[in-house]
Amino acid sequence: MITTACSTKSNNHSHTNYTNTVPKVTVKADFTNPQNKIGQIYDFFDVSVRTERGNPKGVPAHFGRKKLVNTVRMLGGWRNQDLNGDTYQWNGEKYVYNFDTATQRINAWLNNDWDIFQIVLDNPPWAFQRGYQFVSTPDGNHYLEKDRVGVYGNGLPPNDAVTWNNYIQAFIKHLVKTYGKEQVLSWRFRVGSEIDTRPQHWSGTRQQFFDHYKNTVEAVHTVLPTATIGAHFREASFKSRYIDYTGNKENSYAVPFITWAKQNQVHYDFIAVSYYPHITKKHELDLAHVYEHDMAPIQQHPDFNPDASFEIHEFKFISQMLKAGFVSVSTSHASSFFAMLSKMMLEKNIREIFQWGNHSAGNYSADAMTQLALNSMLGNQHFKSETLGQSKILGNEIGAIFSQKADHNKFDVLLYNFNKENFNYQQPESTRIAFVVNHPAGANFKYRIGKINRFNNTTDQFYAEFKQAQTLEKNGGWRVEQIHQTAHVNKLLNKAGQQAFKLNRNKYGKTNELNWSNWQQAQVVENAAGESVIWIDTKIESFGVQKLEIKVN
Repeated sequence: MITTACSTKSNNHSHTNYTNTVPKVTVKADFTNPQNKIGQIYDFFDVSVRTERGNPKGVPAHFGRKKLVNTVRMLGGWRNQDLNGDTYQWNGEKYVYNFDTATQRINAWLNNDWDIFQIVLDNPPWAFQRGYQFVSTPDGNHYLEKDRVGVYGNGLPPNDAVTWNNYIQAFIKHLVKTYGKEQVLSWRFRVGSEIDTRPQHWSGTRQQFFDHYKNTVEAVHTVLPTATIGAHFREASFKSRYIDYTGNKENSYAVPFITWAKQNQVHYDFIAVSYYPHITKKHELDLAHVYEHDMAPIQQHPDFNPDASFEIHEFKFISQMLKAGFVSVSTSHASSFFAMLSKMMLEKNIREIFQWGNHSAGNYSADAMTQLALNSMLGNQHFKSETLGQSKILGNEIGAIFSQKADHNKFDVLLYNFNKENFNYQQPESTRIAFVVNHPAGANFKYRIGKINRFNNTTDQFYAEFKQAQTLEKNGGWRVEQIHQTAHVNKLLNKAGQQAFKLNRNKYGKTNELNWSNWQQAQVVENAAGESVIWIDTKIESFGVQKLEIKVN
């Protein structure tokens, strides 16, 4: 139910009378103070991550924008050791370049209406392992036998740095010859993926990667001096238990890399981390903690290149990390969390968040629904906001993104309600949206509210309708043990439950548009401080998101 803070104003404009009880929580902003401007709301959710197994025919939630892909393991070195995918090969007599296999993969994306956003220069093709000897225990000279084939393929440094440099130069020249200099310069390049996740992505040492990065950048820039290039690490607080071939452990590379790059004048245009928050780990959901602990030491480092951007190159809200995958959150918890995360992204100037699949058979994932709401806010002027009061439900974190369109008469607000203390759905929270405007008291405005919550989330609707989905298998239900309640049907339920979902899926409708209210009429009011304010009272569902569109007549 939506209620508006309607008012009557006395002749001296000194006070306002309200017909409704004032909510305990108010989210407010001041659009009249230029110092509250944060900047334009930019598109940080437009890039999809795809590995060598990615299907170019797949469609992400792109909302009419061009589909952008970050292609991982373009060079080969795949875990299945299919040498047909390698761009550098040993033919029995000599080493040869096989760049056509890369351009075939690139063409597959382009021919299916994708644009290349970024090519990751990994893994080293398997021929770069030739000549290595492997040992079972660390000896400081030879790589470990158990790391010869990593979780994601070849994670070993190339056997010859000069040959690698020549190979990368040849690859970039091949791209320029095939696609033209202008197009290749519109693409970005990245050296490696989560390199400090060892041995999955790298089995060498930190200094070996730094040298490898420098060598690769020099090769790329020899051909294209202005090409955009950077690196991808784990979060600043990452601690590793892996013991490498030297017998040592190494933690996150990001902060040491920044210091090393400045000292050695090594170029980078961006530094990225991964963020896979577990819904089961409170500290990973505390975004103030996450930023200060995991990201600020990188982005705010005194040696950080001021011309570089800080980004997130892998993201998914999950309940469990698997060996080479994860169990994602599929319920409306993911919608509200992404709204809260978006606020941090915009306030902290984190420029990109690359995503895995977020669309299937015409349906958007829960987090993509929030992105749909954000999409029409792109280009708006973003303003600071604050939440006042105490929520009536313990643990509720209510916040919003406030923005103004260019004509100054239209406003968009993205409101969210998340709770990291209790993941059960609870009662809606009465909340007041309040923002100071330059329009006179008494001016008419209209507004509508689009809702994203458990009542229009397909997974939630199915779980709510069928008790078997909430009951463990051992008790006669469909639910698999040790899988979180927010997981998708394909992970949480057994085959019988999955089949029941397939049979009932269509009756819930498509999840690819917002559920809008009718337009409501109201007036700008004057507060006790003499400011003109737009007040809107609403009840936001537990783990819900609301998009408010406001137009002053």
